[in-house]
Amino acid sequence: MASRPAASALAAADYVARFVGDAVKSVNPTLLSSPPPSTEESGHDVCYLGLESFSVVYCRDLPAGQRAMVGSWYLSPERHAMECLAFVTVSCLVVRAISPRLSTYPTQHADKLVPPLLIKIATAFFYACQLVYKSHGYKGKILFMAMPCNMLWSIWALLCFGPLTLQTRHVMYQLIIPYTSLAIVAIATPDVSDLKMWMEVPFFFLMHGALLAYPLYFLASGRISVLPLDGSVVSNFLIWWLLSCAYFALFYFGVGLPLSLVSGINLNYMLSPPPSPGDVISGPNFRLQSTLCCTVAFFLIQFLATALSVLGSAVNKSFWISPKKCA
Repeated sequence: MASRPAASALAAADYVARFVGDAVKSVNPTLLSSPPPSTEESGHDVCYLGLESFSVVYCRDLPAGQRAMVGSWYLSPERHAMECLAFVTVSCLVVRAISPRLSTYPTQHADKLVPPLLIKIATAFFYACQLVYKSHGYKGKILFMAMPCNMLWSIWALLCFGPLTLQTRHVMYQLIIPYTSLAIVAIATPDVSDLKMWMEVPFFFLMHGALLAYPLYFLASGRISVLPLDGSVVSNFLIWWLLSCAYFALFYFGVGLPLSLVSGINLNYMLSPPPSPGDVISGPNFRLQSTLCCTVAFFLIQFLATALSVLGSAVNKSFWISPKKCA
């Protein structure tokens, strides 16, 4: 008798899963079941299915650079729906739980959070160039402004030119610190397969280098600090680290994944694995592996910045105390 309700529940769950899977797959029926080969193998490699029966889009007919970013059903539609729901739900809960605990930035130091003129000029240059590069080329390339490092440039553009409240600026600066790890990863393992325009590859390294230089300048100059004004350093560290993870997952599973499926473009490698040494990140759990890597990277950079700030604060205190002892 007990097996009948269990069997009914399993049947209902299977029906719901298939219904959701069919609904997600209907979002873009042109995607293949797996990514096309990175280079032409047969002379008639297929990159997309056509909307009409038996029609296809050959990879050789795509504009330069697009082939490397072709999306696919590497993961099942059901897996997309499940991970999207899980990550968005957990991220929202974390943001809601942590937000009331955030420190309030003191108004007397508001001028420190205003970027200097040189930073504003450099930001305008980098952002404008990136918009030019992404708005020219294959259809949908502009969507790569949603890639992590380009989103960092959007944050910097808002900090330089946006009408932001003091607390919003404070939160953005704190989130930038762990997100700097994304620029480090981009430089260490660059994927320039879709960069085909004039000087686009050198610009790639230049603008990622700037993303490293900016936070270093703001930390070294004392304009921002990862240390709390009062309270526990450890608690402050954990709050900002968890918040950075939550916002990142919320954006890329809540916005990036649907955008990838609709456009058919592998934005931020949400549809299939990124190129990695030895294909370390691969298989059906590649997205969970990538999430873990980002979580660890955010932790390490936040920890490094905090440790160096604590050390610098201790050195400064000893410097000012020592003369008094000598006197």
